[in-house]
Amino acid sequence: MSNLSENKINVTLAVADVTAINDAVNTILSKVPANTTLTDEQRLSYNAINVANKVFADDCLTEAQGNGSGILPGFINLTHLQNDLTVFEQLDQIESALNNTLQRIADAKRIAGHEAFGQANVIYNAFKTANENGIANAKSSYDKLKARFEAQGNSSGRPVDKQI
Repeated sequence: MSNLSENKINVTLAVADVTAINDAVNTILSKVPANTTLTDEQRLSYNAINVANKVFADDCLTEAQGNGSGILPGFINLTHLQNDLTVFEQLDQIESALNNTLQRIADAKRIAGHEAFGQANVIYNAFKTANENGIANAKSSYDKLKARFEAQGNSSGRPVDKQI
């Protein structure tokens, strides 16, 4: 349960800030190279590149640029390889920054959710206690709120409709 006296997040985002954030996300998406969305099957079949594979690809480019003449077939395009490696590095840096951003957003959501649910439980228990002690107007609120716990295991928080 959250500590009711500690409220780490007690703000809302201004509409203009939410708009600016969403605009920034859209700008990022608009700058990602076209035709780069994969199907689930492609995600499984395409090779990922780890540090060792990246070093290998860099080494191959260096060797091909220095010693490839007369050895490599003409259909190998070193400019394409260089571009792929460059954009990989650029996207890797962007991905790292975005992963850090997403983690911070996820943490903020978790804190806000934790605090909200903690406060909600205190409110629920107050209505429950008031109902148990016959306090006027408590029953209707308690009856509405207790549905969350009657639906335990139902992640929607609403009672499951029973077929008759």
